[in-house]
Amino acid sequence: MEKRKPNLLLIMADQMHKYALGAVAPYVKTPNLDRLAAEGTLFANAYSNNPVCGPFRGILYSGRYSKDNRVQKNGQALREGEETLPKELARLGYETGFVGKLHLGADGNGAVPEKYWAGHGHFFGYQCYNGFRDQVCFYDEQGTEHQFYEHRTDVTARLGIERIAELARSGKPFLQTIFFQAPHYPEQPSEQYERLYDGVEFPMPEQYGQIEPYTPTYSPYSPRPFALCPDYARYGGNQQEYLKLYYAMVSQIDANVGLILRELERLGIAEDTAVVFSADHGDMQGSHGMKNKCLPYERSCGIPLIVKVPWLEQKRVVETPVSAVDLYPTCMELAGEASKKELPGESLLGLLSGTAAKHRPVFAENHMTQQPWYLLRDSRFKLVADADSLIPRLLFDMENDPEEAENLISDPDFFSVREALLAELKKEVGTYVYQEE
Repeated sequence: MEKRKPNLLLIMADQMHKYALGAVAPYVKTPNLDRLAAEGTLFANAYSNNPVCGPFRGILYSGRYSKDNRVQKNGQALREGEETLPKELARLGYETGFVGKLHLGADGNGAVPEKYWAGHGHFFGYQCYNGFRDQVCFYDEQGTEHQFYEHRTDVTARLGIERIAELARSGKPFLQTIFFQAPHYPEQPSEQYERLYDGVEFPMPEQYGQIEPYTPTYSPYSPRPFALCPDYARYGGNQQEYLKLYYAMVSQIDANVGLILRELERLGIAEDTAVVFSADHGDMQGSHGMKNKCLPYERSCGIPLIVKVPWLEQKRVVETPVSAVDLYPTCMELAGEASKKELPGESLLGLLSGTAAKHRPVFAENHMTQQPWYLLRDSRFKLVADADSLIPRLLFDMENDPEEAENLISDPDFFSVREALLAELKKEVGTYVYQEE
């Protein structure tokens, strides 16, 4: 009898940077995620290939970079004919489901047509944040709106647990994504998680510059002028208060991840389910005097990544740089099949088990800033170039300068490094337009 294919569970956060884990920064209270990392593998240098909501989701499900799948901005959709991970797994007998924030194909509120589901067979979610704190609506597969009066993080986990139980009863292997909105602004955790950080003084990045931590929302529209917004009154101009609420939201995610993992145990499927925890992008939080996302710095494009495959012996920490584009081939290898499409990513299972010595350099991009950029990260260095001209702008020695304090782009001692990385970047982009200034 053919062995049953394993279940695949993707748990995703929104705007959670790579340092927002207790396993990385001890002042962050994430006992469930820390335990998942201890039982599985923490990829210490994981990257979003495009650190912004919609484009990341396009990459996650198509397995292709934004420059190739054409989801380069929020609100854009994958082509209807795009092969996706859920579609490929469905042909292998998988049930596929999505719960939470989709933000692929549209912004704002309203029913989410099936053409935007990236090929998932089951859907219960929404496009963008559409309510504050404990007032949120989800849309089912028929487009019916469901109002909930509980915290968005809690209801997302509860609905995800309900869907996992349904999928487990089907007797088929499944791919289920649970995509949280948190800790994306507005920062509105439940009080019990705020209290975890009473009296904590949060360290600032070495490259910290004063910023206004408050960001208004548009879906729903936060009160204007800002003085009328309760969130602005709470943490406007106060970075320490912002960080307290941000990490409280991370801890609330962590508590709900614990509930999800316990449900796998209760259903008797924990040993047959590979679990991935990650995020779409980070949060600058004043690093380099900037905030939010869309930037090539570590706190924007560096993301947490934990993978637990219960039936494999795993390395506990992997330092090799990897990225979200690697999740598609990883899931396909776990399912026991190769993808039918050509993928730029590589399965993580070799690094996870210690059987792989190398991994291809990380490529990332963004086209939503005033200066669109491309990035290449190898085992030691990170190069950033303008997307329009491919003129290199930033070069960091990540091994010796993880805070990205010194830009080496004009340092003659690193000219050969710059040119070698630039040559690799040009191959990835597929165009040659850079000329030495």
